[in-house]
Amino acid sequence: MFGYFGPHILFFLSLFLLYTKKIYLIGYIIAMVFNSLLNFILKAIIKQPRPKGDLNLNGKKHSPRILSDVYGMPSGHAQGVVLSTVYIYSVLKNVEITTFYILLSLLTMSQRVIYKNHTISQVLVGAFVGAFIGYFACQTALLQRGHFDIFA
Repeated sequence: MFGYFGPHILFFLSLFLLYTKKIYLIGYIIAMVFNSLLNFILKAIIKQPRPKGDLNLNGKKHSPRILSDVYGMPSGHAQGVVLSTVYIYSVLKNVEITTFYILLSLLTMSQRVIYKNHTISQVLVGAFVGAFIGYFACQTALLQRGHFDIFA
C-alpha cells in the first residue's frame, strides 16, 4: 500500500522539509510539474504497453486505463519517487532522511512490478529519468543561489 502512495508521501514530505528553503521548494515544485508532463509525453511517444493482468491497490484486476495511462514506459511512480529522493539528498545531505526516501522508493518500484503495473525495464527507465530531472533541478536551484558546483 505504501508503495502505491510512495510518490504522494514523498511529495508532501518534501514540501514540508523544503518549506524554509524557498528557492529549493520552488525548484522542487517546478521539477515535479515538469516530471509529470514529461512522463505523459514520453508514454504517448514510446507507446509501450503495460504488462498483461495488472492489478490495482486491492490486488484485483485493474479497471480499463485511458489516454497515455494505457502505456507503461516509463513508470511515473518510479520517476516521481527517484526525483524526490535525488533532490532531497542533494539539498539536505541527511543520511536518515535519504535512507527513508530510498526505502520508500524501492518499495514503490517493487510494488509496481509485483502488481504488474510495469515491467522491470519500465521502472528502471522511470527511475533514470527521475534521477536525471531531480539532479538537474537541484543544480538549477543552486545556480539561482549563485552556488553552482556540479562536482560538489
